[in-house]
This record gives sequence, structure tokens and C-alpha cells, in this order.
Amino acid sequence: MFKHTLALVGLSLITLSANAALYDRGNGLIYDDVLDITWLQDANYAYTSGYAAANAVGSPHSGSTNIQADGRMGWGAAKTWADQLSYGGYDDWRLASAGNSPTYGYDVTTGELGHMFYNNLGNTAATSILGNVSFTDATLGGGTQSFVNVQSDAYWLGEEYAPDIGHALAFNTNNGHQHTNGKWYSHYSWAVRAGDVSSVPVPAAAWLFGTALLGLAGVKRKHC
Repeated sequence: MFKHTLALVGLSLITLSANAALYDRGNGLIYDDVLDITWLQDANYAYTSGYAAANAVGSPHSGSTNIQADGRMGWGAAKTWADQLSYGGYDDWRLASAGNSPTYGYDVTTGELGHMFYNNLGNTAATSILGNVSFTDATLGGGTQSFVNVQSDAYWLGEEYAPDIGHALAFNTNNGHQHTNGKWYSHYSWAVRAGDVSSVPVPAAAWLFGTALLGLAGVKRKHC
């Protein structure tokens, strides 16, 4: 009886873990337990932090290092901003990745922004991300949360386009299309870092599993 019930609890844990995705860690940090990465909740922090306005240079689409006051930048400037960003006690931020062996087009979920657009937020191809920027916080007792300052426009990804290093990869949040573009274009940037920021993360599934084990231990003692 004990082994059978434990197996059912284990199955429940697997199911809940598969469904869990985003955890609000507070302080503007959102953890994705599927990709094991942490996002800034602010999808245009280069603007809201004042960085873009303070470092604005060049006109839109004028070169890889151009920075616009609204947060858009050339690819080189975007890489520099993300690599030098310090937030929440962490200084290992970067641009979102296109993933291994990136592909192009709609419904591409192998990259981090594609995974966010389609899997986490449930948006569909040829629609704007602004249709849904909210998610259910998988933290125990969490409610509905939203990303902020999300732009329905192109966002730079961290990888160059290998056949032509004058281009880099980007993801259009206005329609869910992953593509390449010249590094001189002015696009937005969304910072991400590897791993969780919670020192002792306790997902709802793990809490349920631990509680169930304690209950089962009591059941076993009753039948001994």
C-alpha cells in the first residue's frame, strides 16, 4: 500500500513539475524552471533604468553601437549593456539566446525568447506579445503576475549569424518570428541569466511531495 501510494505521489510530482514554468522571485526577477534561467521582469530595463537616455548615441539604425533614448540599440551596444548589467546582486546577465543550432521562422521555441513567447505566455504566430504578457506564478500561493515594459517589436538575441557576422539573430515579439538582421539596426534587449536567484527555491510540487511523504510516513506507522 505504501509503495503504491508513493508511486502515485511521484507521478503527481512529475506532472506538476512539467506544468510549472515561471516563478516570481521578487525584486523584478522571474525564474523559468524549464530552461533554468532567470529573466528580468522589466523587458525594457535599459530604458527604465535611465541607461539608454544617459548613453544615447547615433541615430536609429546607424551602427552596431547606436543607443536610442527609448531603449533600442544596435547589437554591439545591446551585448555590452547586458554583459555589464548588475541587478539583484548578480552581474552575469546576458541577452536572451537563440539556442543551439538556431532556426528561423514562426513557431520556433528552441530559443529563450521563442520559448517565452509561445510556451510560457501562450501567444501564437502572427500575433503580438501584448496580447498576453501575464503568467500564473508557480510559487506556492502565487497568483497572476505580468512582465512589464514589454515592447511589441524586435529584440536582439545573443548570437551572431555565422555565415555573415555583420548580422545577428533577433526575435520579433510583434508576430513571433525569429530571424536575422543587420547589427546596425536598433532593437530592444531583454536581459536573462543562467540559473535561479532563490537561495532555497521551494516550488509548489516539491512542497506537495514533502507533505505527502510526511503523511505517508504516518500511514505506515499506523499499519505497523
